[in-house]
This record gives sequence, structure tokens and C-alpha cells, in this order.
Amino acid sequence: MKKVFIFVLTAILVLAMQPVYASDAVTTVEYLDDGSRYVTVIEDVPTDTIQTLSTTTTTKSKTAYYESASGERLWYVRVTGTFTYGNGTSKCTASTPSAEAIGSTWKVSNISGSKSGNKASATATGKQYYGDKVLTSKTKTVTLTCSPTGVFS
Repeated sequence: MKKVFIFVLTAILVLAMQPVYASDAVTTVEYLDDGSRYVTVIEDVPTDTIQTLSTTTTTKSKTAYYESASGERLWYVRVTGTFTYGNGTSKCTASTPSAEAIGSTWKVSNISGSKSGNKASATATGKQYYGDKVLTSKTKTVTLTCSPTGVFS
């Protein structure tokens, strides 16, 4: 009986020590007049986070998904940025823009990106086509900002 108790206690302690992972994703929604919306998500990018005594370097992405009024994702624009922060300052060291059409009648063009100070940005234009005719055009810019304490917005 004593061996069973020790085994059960050990199993409980091992399970209790397992790390708990919470999603760090931050989501916001911007509704447009026609009922469509941009759903914007900030997420960790799986890379090594580098910490020194005074600074941390990490990579995050910010994606704006354009959705129809019924919730269908049609296209997105994303910026992926690497930031160093801490010691009272933050700086964007690299920025990569990307964008892609999801809906079959949509195409994405004019993809561009930039970085400045503690910000990384990406801009793209999504156009919905009927044959050769453009039915609607939406241009979106996403900007990822890092605070000196590592808060991303």
C-alpha cells in the first residue's frame, strides 16, 4: 500500500510541475460600414528569444485578416518583426511583409513593408474581381509596435 501511495504522489507531483502554456495571441476586430471586418492578431513567431542582462530580442507577427460580413476570410496582410527591448528602449531590427489572397475571387498586390524605430509595418491591397472587372478594393496597413518593456501592439 505504501508503494502505491508513493507512486500516486509522485505521479501527481510530476503532472503538477508540467508547464502550462497560455496563448499570447492578441486579437482585435475593426468593423467596416458594409459589415465586413478586419480581424487583427498579434502572435509569437517560433524563434529563439535571446535575453541578456538588460535586453531581450524576440520576433512577433501582426496579421490583419479581411473577412466578409458572413465571416469568410478573403485575404490578409502580415508584418513579421524582430525587436530588441529593455533598458528603457526598444528597436525594430528586422521587418518582413507578406500578404495573400484566400478567397478565389480576390488578388493581393502592392505589398510593401518598412521599419522605423520601434515599429514594423506592412501594407497591401486586396481586390475582388469578377472576370477582369474590379468589384472592390481595400488597402490595409498593419503596424507592430514594441514598448521598452516588451508590450506589443
